[in-house]
Amino acid sequence: MAGSEMCFDDLYSKVLSSALDRDGPARNPAKILVCTTPRTAGHTYCQVLQQIGLGIPTEYFQWQYALPLMQRWSSDGTISRERLDREAADYGRHLLAKRSVGGVFAAKLFHQNLDFANRSIGPDDANSFYVFLFRRNKVEQTVSLLSVLYTGQPFDSDGVLPGIPTLNTISEKAVRDMVLHIASRGASWRSYLATIDPRRVACVACEDFVASPYENARTTMRNWFPTLELETSAAATGSRYRNDVAVKTIIARQFGGLIRELWRDIPDEMNERPSAP
Repeated sequence: MAGSEMCFDDLYSKVLSSALDRDGPARNPAKILVCTTPRTAGHTYCQVLQQIGLGIPTEYFQWQYALPLMQRWSSDGTISRERLDREAADYGRHLLAKRSVGGVFAAKLFHQNLDFANRSIGPDDANSFYVFLFRRNKVEQTVSLLSVLYTGQPFDSDGVLPGIPTLNTISEKAVRDMVLHIASRGASWRSYLATIDPRRVACVACEDFVASPYENARTTMRNWFPTLELETSAAATGSRYRNDVAVKTIIARQFGGLIRELWRDIPDEMNERPSAP
């Protein structure tokens, strides 16, 4: 991707700052939700959406983002995670007003945060659109997730993102837990998205997106926003996964056979794409 590199710590601080706030209010913006399981390039997809002019997407429904944003927007540094959860609708009003661009709001979303997202910005409607990112190579996905949980570093910096659970050692139990986690979260997304109008759902393989990020994203978005130009703007992007290549190599060497065996035992229905409602 074009542009100078920016490490994740810098990107995280920038997302939380007032520099990205907009004046709003946004009246019923289109909502693009990038539905992910771990290690499916959701962060990069969000960067591309922003660079083609579709919102300022990030993980707004993870507490690591939502809590400091709500504290700043409400000028109340005493807000706790529990209070944030109770005041989700207030957070959503701030969010849509401050982080919509050109009538579009976008965010990366894990299934475990779906309820909070719905209570924040409202449930599914005709102006909501979903990109379901999945990874064909489940072995590589599992190895990548294990590496993140072992190092605590999701991207290219030495910093550790608060709230990421960690593994002191990688055991067979940890491997089994991660395979089940990826499979169950993917199945939860497929079950939910099967209830949505399929014209508003795009299933995107991580491997296809990574091979041609801008063209892949533009092709999807043109189906939903045919009148927008979707031109790429110059912006910094972070390089991904550079620092954990050695760790992943060790994990794959030690546990690759077990991971393949576990995925072979996962029921086929847990790996299907969402079907039409």
